[in-house]
Amino acid sequence: MIRKCFLCNSDAIERIFSTTWPLPGLSTTEIGFSVCPDCGSVCQSPSVNFDEMMTFYSSMAVYTNPGRQENPSDAKVRDLDEQIQFIKRGIGHLPSSALQIGSSDGYTLSRFRDAGVERVLGVEPSSASVELAKRLYQIDCIDSSAEDFQTDERFELLLLTHVLEHLYQPQEILAKCRKIQSNIDEGFIYIEVPLMTNPDSLCPGFFSFEHINYYTKENLLQSLKLAGYSPVSLIEHFNSNLSPIIGVLASTKKQNNYVCFRADVEGNRRILKDYHSKEINYWQGCLDVVMSKLQQSKRIFLWGAGIHTCQLVANTNLLEYCKVDGLTDTSSLKWGLKQGEWICQDPASINWQEGDTVLISSYASEKEIFNALSWLRDKGVETLKLHSIDNIRAR
Repeated sequence: MIRKCFLCNSDAIERIFSTTWPLPGLSTTEIGFSVCPDCGSVCQSPSVNFDEMMTFYSSMAVYTNPGRQENPSDAKVRDLDEQIQFIKRGIGHLPSSALQIGSSDGYTLSRFRDAGVERVLGVEPSSASVELAKRLYQIDCIDSSAEDFQTDERFELLLLTHVLEHLYQPQEILAKCRKIQSNIDEGFIYIEVPLMTNPDSLCPGFFSFEHINYYTKENLLQSLKLAGYSPVSLIEHFNSNLSPIIGVLASTKKQNNYVCFRADVEGNRRILKDYHSKEINYWQGCLDVVMSKLQQSKRIFLWGAGIHTCQLVANTNLLEYCKVDGLTDTSSLKWGLKQGEWICQDPASINWQEGDTVLISSYASEKEIFNALSWLRDKGVETLKLHSIDNIRAR
């Protein structure tokens, strides 16, 4: 589908690049990235439609890693330490109630509860994550999308951390948030999203399938202003996470802290073009390093049904020079799902043979996956890291 601009609703957005992705559990689809000529905002377009994206989230989106035994990463713990203190400092205290839209496995809300927030509630479209939140942290969640959930409660603090970039109509969700806080003296919202900035600061896969909106500092502040919020303070980090991030605390009461919005159409167009060139070179360069081992393999299996496998196929010549025999993943949610020409299999169901090769497509979880595959190496199966990084910034 071709989308309108998520910020100003212009239907004249300009496609900068697109590629064909073999999406897991969905059909092979053209995915592109475009710039709005009116406000300069960057979005994913063409993209899948809302129902297809919800199918993806509900059936296979998993945000915990078996290599950590469902525990949060050190980076996640650190980020929550900062978020809680940042919000407490910006307001002067922690509010008594908090609603998180996109609550994932419940860890964030559990930390706010432990810090003294009396009432916490989550909204999460992934049934698996809702179950995890209850089992791991005793956090109650509404099993619903941001678009469909309803509540009669009023919350002093709303949390949307790494959510706006996923929404087809983020301004409508922000308006919904503002309505939830309409009958309280002062409400606060904390937004955190990946920060689109210098291409050299952006990690591989920054322009991804699940992220359909892209924020600079300028258009994020404008987004909040249009929804009836006024920014109190913000933080930016460039080197502590896999990609740059920006966090904004805003109030329902008027503040006077930031200058007016200025569109940068040409600057954002240049970021997309430069990044796309860098992305193609990166993925192909990684593949070139392991290509000779792949071509000597008896059979090749890709490890990881998901978006990094899409990017590997879309951005390299892998399928031109190698026959990929299968796709596997430890997540039972993914078993039986079709991705491209493969059906994802339970690794325990595969008759592994000496001379087989597994290629790990994941960027963020590569080290954890590799370490967990020692049992395959004991069988004589080669396990190859595509990215060969040990990135402590992985969230």
